[in-house]
Amino acid sequence: MSESRGRQNDSLASASCLYRWLVQFTGSAMYHMVMFSNDRVTRLASLITLSMSMLTITAQQPSLAEESQATVQFHLLDVPSGELAPAVVCIRNLDDQTVRLPPDGRVMRRVGQTEEFYRGIVYEVNNPEWIGPRRKTLGKGNNNDRSYVYEELASIPYWQEPVLYQTQPSFSIKLRSGHYQISVARGMEYIPVTRKFEVSDKDQEFTVRLERWVDLPARGWFSGDVHVHHPTTKKTHRDFLLRYAEAEDLHVVNVLEMGHHRGTDFKQLGFGKAFRQRQGDYCLVSGQEEPRSTFGHIIGLNTSALARDLATYDLYDLAFKRIHDQPDAVVGFAHFSWNGCNLPRGFPWYVTTEGIDFVELLQFSRINTLDYYDYLNLGFRLAAAAGSDAPWGSTIGEVRTFVHTGETLDLDRWFEGLKVGRTFVSNGPALDFTVNGKLPGSEIQFDGGHSVKVRARSWGHEKVGLPQILELVSNNGTLHKVTRSDDSPNELRMELDIDIDRSKWLAISTRCANGAVAHTTPVYVVVDGQPTWSPSQSARIVKKQLDAIAMIEEEFSKGTDLRSRAIHQRLDRAKSYYAKLLTATQKKSTDER
Repeated sequence: MSESRGRQNDSLASASCLYRWLVQFTGSAMYHMVMFSNDRVTRLASLITLSMSMLTITAQQPSLAEESQATVQFHLLDVPSGELAPAVVCIRNLDDQTVRLPPDGRVMRRVGQTEEFYRGIVYEVNNPEWIGPRRKTLGKGNNNDRSYVYEELASIPYWQEPVLYQTQPSFSIKLRSGHYQISVARGMEYIPVTRKFEVSDKDQEFTVRLERWVDLPARGWFSGDVHVHHPTTKKTHRDFLLRYAEAEDLHVVNVLEMGHHRGTDFKQLGFGKAFRQRQGDYCLVSGQEEPRSTFGHIIGLNTSALARDLATYDLYDLAFKRIHDQPDAVVGFAHFSWNGCNLPRGFPWYVTTEGIDFVELLQFSRINTLDYYDYLNLGFRLAAAAGSDAPWGSTIGEVRTFVHTGETLDLDRWFEGLKVGRTFVSNGPALDFTVNGKLPGSEIQFDGGHSVKVRARSWGHEKVGLPQILELVSNNGTLHKVTRSDDSPNELRMELDIDIDRSKWLAISTRCANGAVAHTTPVYVVVDGQPTWSPSQSARIVKKQLDAIAMIEEEFSKGTDLRSRAIHQRLDRAKSYYAKLLTATQKKSTDER
């Protein structure tokens, strides 16, 4: 009995502490009735009544979180046009470093996954609270959030937030009291904005001014991404991509249906001019990443039909022909920047078909000039291009192909310019480059030796990337270099005359301290009709190609099926091509000595 009575007294004591706290809800009369009643039954009944009152009143009261939240409204102003515009955003709580998501200010628990792009993202045009997928931009990826190829590299050199997400031109977010930061970007031609703000119990409103540091369209250069994956079968999908392009200020989005032996993913509504989508100077053009096999991944741009044949799937020369047979279509080899997706197995022999127009020189914050220069030194002409490979890339346009089309964005001229190499690639700085007034991709012909005038410029912005070095490169390596000094402005320039006594290619590259890079397609200077190869280096480079071919020969050495025989045929053709090239370059080298 005494033990039972002790438990009752302990319970009443605990209840007394609780009800002292609850008096603010119920009033002192009820409090005193409970605490000072001598009648135990009355006291117990009062406790029950008070408990019920507490539940009722608490349900009617706003929560502490709701009481301390305020609404913060943001307007994203495109200063050049004077209009509000979509952009990509990240809002972080500086007190706990959590990423917060509009409209309710919830903590981001998980970044977006590639599966969202497979399904297709729906844009809600009339929903002011709509936000795009949360794209991971820092930290090691696992291919479900961003590509593992980045390793620790930032997806965008000038974006140091862990994620980005697309928003409407005006949006609001509810936040608790604290210290916050908003980062906003609109592609690499705009100055990214980072702004700290403090939230109390009062609503606030901010206008974020987005200003250009460069206007490349005004100079005739229009940006594109040659490698984006997303379905376009629904209008809401196409609306999403067009709005996304506007948020990134990306002019040409090449949306690729992705093939494999079993079928295709990221289905397109259709191909050809009738299925192009355009809103102002933002355009969607369907293409293909197909075929994709253990010999690499092929890109077909500006196609009028899906070029696919399972019976000859690994015979890429036939794939090149199927694509090139379509008017104005362009062929590229994907993932060149990091030698990925089995590229080293197929490229050395399929490049000899001379059916490849461009390579993805820049992707996943990586650029591959070592192999690019080797192939240029064998006389191949390959346009420089860049593709994000979104959704494995963090965002569309994180690397860009700039194509010169003149005063306006003419899509036919854009693809024509890409094919002939009127391009430069970048993930930050801008480039100007001419040889005798001719743009990248041009050919200049001379009879006998001659001198050419080279003009080059690289420039940037401190918040995007300031060029540290500008190089003029050629068959013989670096011909001229300009480096940044403490008193340098935001640009590096060179203007010089180069004596040309034999055919060669000339290109420029630039690098920034934050890792941003840019590179042009070469200008080809042809003397006496000779190729722009490098005879002194041909033996080394050809051996590298033949070693790769030998590995494939060994792999298929015992195969007698139709596929194996067809591959051996193509390997033999490639070896014959390299043998003739080596003979010609060695003869040229001997003649020059």
